[in-house]
Amino acid sequence: MNRLAFSTLPCEGWSTEKMAAIARECGFGGIELREGEAWGISAAMTQAARQSALRLFEEQGIRVTNIGSGVCFTGSEGDKAELARYRDAVLLARDLKAAGVRIFLGYFNTRLDDPAPPVDYENIVARIRDACEFASAHGVRTWIETHNEFATGRSLNRLLEDVGKPDCAVIYDIIHPLEEGESPEETIALLGERCVHVHIKDGVPFEDPLERSWKYTKLGEGRVPVADIVRRLERAGYEGYYSLEWESKWRKELQTADADPAIVFPRYVAFMRNVLRAGERGVPQ
Repeated sequence: MNRLAFSTLPCEGWSTEKMAAIARECGFGGIELREGEAWGISAAMTQAARQSALRLFEEQGIRVTNIGSGVCFTGSEGDKAELARYRDAVLLARDLKAAGVRIFLGYFNTRLDDPAPPVDYENIVARIRDACEFASAHGVRTWIETHNEFATGRSLNRLLEDVGKPDCAVIYDIIHPLEEGESPEETIALLGERCVHVHIKDGVPFEDPLERSWKYTKLGEGRVPVADIVRRLERAGYEGYYSLEWESKWRKELQTADADPAIVFPRYVAFMRNVLRAGERGVPQ
């Protein structure tokens, strides 16, 4: 199975035909669809449009790995509206034969000197249970990304135990646990088989010590030990996709002349094929 995928986040304004074509041409096996009308895949799609998109991806041999929703639970009153958005995304995932729907938890606060409001943990647990029950009834799983207050294996290990739903799993975004000081060895051991999808990226800490997030770089130019992480995941029995999440839409440092997906995507495929081949041969990276 070709386990390389990419998020369509940098593909704003593209048609599904263009997404499928570049996936096939670059050598991807999966595609992670960002949900939203700007990305051509949204909960507002008609049933006919969903069937057409699914047929297109299947004809090109591309599997829809998951729906990358922007749903975020904080334990606040706003979670009611987020749960409604999530349910819409689940139905979209079902129709596109995607295994899961990505969600976030907590607040997107990148600076230590600008504290976020406290999350209501018990309410978050309750909302995730509600989300899982709805998704499970439609053959879809709830995938929580390592992010914000729940960026580490430590925090998610406790959370998943408290949620207690077998269809609740984790997207391991490899940069965010590092930002919180947790090593890949710890994260992978704590997540175990509940890690079902991986976001690949690279970066370095900002010079400003109050910046919690890292500055993103091209693969191989940062301090994220990508090859070591992949090797550890493979040894742990991970069988999911390695998905490039190229966040040029949000990250100014990635908005460069050579940041176009037509350049970045084939480089990613070549990079990851080399990493996976070296791992198969037992070659140190």
